[in-house]
Amino acid sequence: MEQAQGDLIQQYRGGRLVNTSAQAASAQDRKVAKPRVGLVLSGGGARGFAHVGTLRALNHLGVYPDIIVGVSMGATVGATYALNEDWYDALVGMDISGFPLLPNFSRPGIMSYVRNLRVAQKVITGMYFGWGVGQPTVEWGRSILSRLTLNKALDAGRIPVFATATDIVSGERVVFGTGLATNALYASAALAGILPPAKIDGRILVDGGYCDLAPVDVAREAGADIVIVVDAATNIFSNKPANGLQAMFRALEICQSEHSHLRAIHADLVIRPDIDPPVGVLEFKHKRRCVAAGVRAVLAQRADIKKLSHRSIIQQAKVS
Repeated sequence: MEQAQGDLIQQYRGGRLVNTSAQAASAQDRKVAKPRVGLVLSGGGARGFAHVGTLRALNHLGVYPDIIVGVSMGATVGATYALNEDWYDALVGMDISGFPLLPNFSRPGIMSYVRNLRVAQKVITGMYFGWGVGQPTVEWGRSILSRLTLNKALDAGRIPVFATATDIVSGERVVFGTGLATNALYASAALAGILPPAKIDGRILVDGGYCDLAPVDVAREAGADIVIVVDAATNIFSNKPANGLQAMFRALEICQSEHSHLRAIHADLVIRPDIDPPVGVLEFKHKRRCVAAGVRAVLAQRADIKKLSHRSIIQQAKVS
């Protein structure tokens, strides 16, 4: 690999970040190969199921990613796609029974109020005396990730796939390209205040979306000539917050949305599924609606995708 390509994927290994240029195509090989498509899949919790529909629709249009970089739920979808031939059915049929609930006091009725009061008490207790309301579900969640990825290593798939996490102490982005997929995916999706951080080689790691929702540069450095970002984290539609907890989550969404837009401008194409009515981060019961939103988003941008494919052909002809 040429020196210009030398600072390739920062891989977390042995307590330090090292280069993994072996996973990227060499410059000489890329001169004779077709342009490589990199797909960057954002987080978004339950909204991240839109990535399932997006991948399905892109494949239907003849677009197959050569590289996937995933953040949080995007990492789970991307790794399952790369490691599991039955990826679509595995994700759509994923067990969601163990995901923790958040209180929703916008629903009318005294019984609903009492139920949500109990949920709120669990949330407060979990955050104050532990790592969060999802702490009791960690082993269940890891078993789900293991089943989705067939307990394989992250670099054992049909295409290279990378997962990002955030070092909660230093604020640095950490990128995984090898190692057990379950460990990397849990670290990438560990929502602060909901799930305990992942402790790997002396680092304390949480959801990758806190530092970078659209790591376009990771896809470029891995060898992608064309980068498509699928931004499911941006919640375009939102209900009016009914309490402080909902306001806090909405404020975080706004911050992440602005950051995502700034990062995504470096991509060749951005696809933003419209999920309306809005779906909350942990509302996994709406996963099929999110999948459908992903399909619609791709179909709505067929013309742009076709132009991008045509541009790729032209670029290939010039290089050849």
